[in-house]
Amino acid sequence: MARCLSLLRFFATLIRPAYLLAAGLVVVAGSVVSQEDETPQRFRFYGHFSPTILTVNDGVSTKAYVADNSNSGGRVGMWFANPWGDYMLKANVEFALGVRPSASINQIFEPDLFDFNSQTLRKGEVILETPKWGKLSFGQGSMGSDGVTESDLSGTSLANYVGIQDTAGGFFFRTAAGTLSGVTIKNAFPTFDGGRSQRLRWDSPEIKFGVLGSLRFVGSVGKEDIDRNVTLNDALQDMGLFYRNSIGQIAIAGSAGVSLAEVIGEGATPQAAGSFSLLHQPTGINGTVAAGSRDGAGHYVYLKLGVRRNFFGIGNSAFAIDFYESHDTVEAGSRAESIGLGLVQTVDRLNTDFFVGLRRHSYWGTGAVAFRDIDTFMFGVRWQFRRLERHRSLFEGLWES
Repeated sequence: MARCLSLLRFFATLIRPAYLLAAGLVVVAGSVVSQEDETPQRFRFYGHFSPTILTVNDGVSTKAYVADNSNSGGRVGMWFANPWGDYMLKANVEFALGVRPSASINQIFEPDLFDFNSQTLRKGEVILETPKWGKLSFGQGSMGSDGVTESDLSGTSLANYVGIQDTAGGFFFRTAAGTLSGVTIKNAFPTFDGGRSQRLRWDSPEIKFGVLGSLRFVGSVGKEDIDRNVTLNDALQDMGLFYRNSIGQIAIAGSAGVSLAEVIGEGATPQAAGSFSLLHQPTGINGTVAAGSRDGAGHYVYLKLGVRRNFFGIGNSAFAIDFYESHDTVEAGSRAESIGLGLVQTVDRLNTDFFVGLRRHSYWGTGAVAFRDIDTFMFGVRWQFRRLERHRSLFEGLWES
């Protein structure tokens, strides 16, 4: 299995230049093909670009960086879907745009702004959907517990969400004396959910319970995946549960997962995490809570309160404040706290989201050494390639012929 997964990933990397060229041709082809054509659209391209300016003050110096917002990294991808009897056969290939992730930067290491060899392949998977037994996915993609801490209806995930380490996770805390410690934001603020990896995954059919909402179960087997100082996945085997419901004017989302994580020096270690979010749709007031723990590696809780409404008639305006507290995540007796503000303004007509995020990170060890806070400020824009999604590509004609 491992050999097949490696070959799939290698093949997807080889076709990347041709794939990007094809994506560029979609807009041209789409302009001459009617959107009202009722022929099934088997190929669908998508993507977005998410540049950001990240400013970090580590208590000694302040520096600004141009980066890709790791809260929603830039990407371009393609879906293929074709009926196969009563089944549906799908394939998904997705590439990062090659801009350095904000989570990979720190005081002693600043990656090149463009690096197409750094975890370029995000997804490369084949999916078989069945009407009765759910769907089976094979290849590079999300683990079953990926996203179980991200049931969040606030609309501010581009600027602030439970994945605190995604903004500036590589940065080291400085001691009170000003020297760099060995503790990073990533160490102190984990989420304990899954990520992306080469895996085999099963999704159950959606189980509906009427007014009680719907459930979906997911299970997967994968491998640890680390790109330089960014952990893409440490879950080896996992299970996830995803819940959705709407009661009156209140939207509800929840999820939970358990997994065995690969921990350096300790091997496979159990962990669990989950999240729950409510949105009052008329007012846009929303609240989110998330929590997680890992055996021998501590626990945390995350709280968020926000408002999300279309105040100006151009798209949703979302604002939220959040708080994260962890214990024993670096060493027994250690503690970390973070408070953040996030603002996201969507402009529907431009397929664009403007975002601003401000966050303070604090850490306390167990000894006499004190640590300085790290403050981050980020602003940027996410432009979604909607035209890629709406127009039929030249591949449709090639497939039919």
